[in-house]
Amino acid sequence: MKKLSQDQIFHRFAPYIRSFIYNNGWEELREIQCMAAHILFETEDNLLITSPTASGKTEAALFPILSMLEHRHFNSVDILYIAPLKSLINDQFSRLDALLFESGVPVFHWHGDVSAGSKEKFLKNPRGILQITTESLESMLLHRSNDIPRIFAHLSYIIIDEIHAFTGQDRGEQTRCIMERIARLVGHCPRRIGLSASVGNPRAVADWLGQGTPYETSVAEVKNATLKWRLAMQHFFADEPEKEGDLILDSAYAFVYAATEKKKCLVFSNSREETELVTATLRQIARKKGDNDRFMIHHGNLSAAIREEAEYALREENTSPMTACATVTLELGIDIGRLQRIVNMGAPNTAVNFLQRLGRSGRRDVPPEMMLVFREEKALPNAPLYQLVPWELIQAIAIIQLYLEERFLEESK
Repeated sequence: MKKLSQDQIFHRFAPYIRSFIYNNGWEELREIQCMAAHILFETEDNLLITSPTASGKTEAALFPILSMLEHRHFNSVDILYIAPLKSLINDQFSRLDALLFESGVPVFHWHGDVSAGSKEKFLKNPRGILQITTESLESMLLHRSNDIPRIFAHLSYIIIDEIHAFTGQDRGEQTRCIMERIARLVGHCPRRIGLSASVGNPRAVADWLGQGTPYETSVAEVKNATLKWRLAMQHFFADEPEKEGDLILDSAYAFVYAATEKKKCLVFSNSREETELVTATLRQIARKKGDNDRFMIHHGNLSAAIREEAEYALREENTSPMTACATVTLELGIDIGRLQRIVNMGAPNTAVNFLQRLGRSGRRDVPPEMMLVFREEKALPNAPLYQLVPWELIQAIAIIQLYLEERFLEESK
């Protein structure tokens, strides 16, 4: 099949999308956007879109879909957007607000932070795009089963964002079962589109995406052209404090404090409990030093207001240097701009986690930068050999080397 040219793709976009591209000063479409548009316009395939962070994946999916739906006006949801996190839902389309306003396509959010009034408004007149988590969609199916055929009567597309967060997990199987139940209830199978920056085996993920549908599943993939990172590792023992003037500080946290000073940074931890501890300790150091508190926190158990305050401070270029301590909630595709440095407490759990977190930093002319900080209790002198080995440090080295040498990312099961 002959590939569509950039010019052909541009002129198949709806007029308001062409205006959006022109008004934003885009001189050309990105490679992933051309690849995705060709598949969506010219085939009936499902589609997996995988390309580096900030490469325009959301636009790659939405521009062709919205163009094909331009003259359809049904009283049901056209596009179902499933995301792994509430914060991702709240943020994902913010940069496209002007585009969606011009299109007349309403966007509804549905999760635990959304008011009952907003949900009732949607139920009375379901249209446009519904953004939802797997758990909220399951709840909707259970408690509003009689409304499902009406809500999704003309559903055309299902977008799964950060698809790597679903595949190979129970949550992914739950999501796939829900999609199949909706298809049975409405009597047709919507096309599926998956988005991710970190996929180990694209073909395996594409096969997962297409299971239970009558369509083939294509892959649009663009890899990193170059690989240049700034990485550092620092190892500390918890019982070896650092003296700074009259202050005695925990050496690991003192290092993190200094490493994030006068910069916009993210400090990742692998649990909510550790994130709370890191934030509290860094704030305590600031108080001891007489410095302003420049630390914020972000994880799934916090209120929407606290999370959004941290997201805003990271995203806005005019805010003072600050650091957000976070879990996976800021690892995924939420728009927080490009940060100057990432700090990771301990080893990332997977190569996918490492790559997602690293990708939060850097700019076009500055490579991504991450410092991995390891803090552990010193073993007793008579401890067995295995207790003397810094296992987390070795895990981190192994993850990085596997990716550097083999481009290894965990595969879907």
